[in-house]
Amino acid sequence: MTPRPDWAGIRATLWERSGGRCEATGVPLDPDTFDVHHRVNKGMGGTRRPWRDDVTNLLALDPIAHNGGPGSVHANRPRSEARGYLLPKLLTYPPIVMPIWLHGVRWVFLTGDGRYDERLTDEHGLRV
Repeated sequence: MTPRPDWAGIRATLWERSGGRCEATGVPLDPDTFDVHHRVNKGMGGTRRPWRDDVTNLLALDPIAHNGGPGSVHANRPRSEARGYLLPKLLTYPPIVMPIWLHGVRWVFLTGDGRYDERLTDEHGLRV
């Protein structure tokens, strides 16, 4: 049986990594109410992945940016996939290789130790 994730620790790591800002929009977050978003949704095959609750598959999002209407991450899948906020439903490789468009200003990779890596990306988020 898989051990339950340490959600308090995961939330603390995401809070620290994000600097208290929504990783999609850059707006300030509330430390108690920000949403933890799975880039490969749990309901779309993500529950069976060993990296389901790894910080490379998770984002700290403002609740409105997450599920709050037409411009939210879940409301516009093509836009969110293009920015790395949502990943393909049948992803077979770890999300660590897929960058995100951080705060709407630059591409970064999410590291397994809860940091950003932007050293080796071009303007399209591709490793160079």
